[in-house]
Amino acid sequence: MSGPHPKAWGSYPVRWLNGHAIITLPEHIDPATIGSIREQLLSIINRDVLVLVVDMSGTISCDDSGADALARVHHRALASGTELRLVVSSEIVRRVLSVSGVDRLMSVYPSVEAALAATLPAQTDLETRANRAAQARQGVDVGVEVAQLDQNGVIVSVNDAWDAFALMNGGDPARMGAGVSYLDVCASAGDPVTEKVADSIRQALASDLRGPLIVEVPCHSPAEARWYDMLISTRRDNGGRAIGATVRLSLARSESRAVLAAGCRELVVAVTHRLFGVSHSLQADAAEADGPLVDRLNWAINELDAIIWDARTAVFRYGSSAEPAARLAEPPPI
Repeated sequence: MSGPHPKAWGSYPVRWLNGHAIITLPEHIDPATIGSIREQLLSIINRDVLVLVVDMSGTISCDDSGADALARVHHRALASGTELRLVVSSEIVRRVLSVSGVDRLMSVYPSVEAALAATLPAQTDLETRANRAAQARQGVDVGVEVAQLDQNGVIVSVNDAWDAFALMNGGDPARMGAGVSYLDVCASAGDPVTEKVADSIRQALASDLRGPLIVEVPCHSPAEARWYDMLISTRRDNGGRAIGATVRLSLARSESRAVLAAGCRELVVAVTHRLFGVSHSLQADAAEADGPLVDRLNWAINELDAIIWDARTAVFRYGSSAEPAARLAEPPPI
């Protein structure tokens, strides 16, 4: 790639490089500067830039209004097909972005060079979709899944990763795509996690969220136990008016079910040993007791023995299985 060329554009310096725009923000981002920053970022996105690198390496302070503005610009970037990348060096600024959830909306890099290096060779839409489908068949993480909802909670658009994730988990993308009410999908699941997701989406639609909200969603595969961070935020237009919500899913952590199974077996063995000790102690007390207390102690001893038997039976039954004895929940709808 050729070297970047500086070009005057608004209040802050902008460089252009083969479909990339690099804008350098000021030392302080606050209510006095955020308006001009937001307008300039939006004007750059309107030029159909491929990647917008927001250079905040010289920024030493950023308040909540700055984080909120970046989140709003990100929504516009999604709609325009522009990838937003941040360059941050200040720990204080990083903390603000982390608390607000902005660092989960977009990638954060330590330098402009690192942000530019993240761009892979250009691929056609056909190639990208083929790669997503191949990844889905292999059961690997397909990246950050994004769905945009209207004011009624109906999906208006999704990205390729969202469709690939549905395929990977045995779902039908058509039942999770545009025109489908995401609130109805959550209601059909009927479990506490999806109820929390639905409540959070309603808050986002009503503009009751102070910032992006994260809900941890379990979505396990036959081979892995996986937990995803679902980031829910209000979607706004240029004037700041709420026009819907954005839902993003990204893999937070995963664990081999075989590893979990081994951990469950070790835990069951340890617990049964402790219960066996309690049962022994109660037997000694029962031998010295009399009256109604003896009957109650014997009942407790029998219950403990039954629990120990059931636990050990479960360990032996699932000992050769890749799944833990305590079956993990089926994946909720995405």
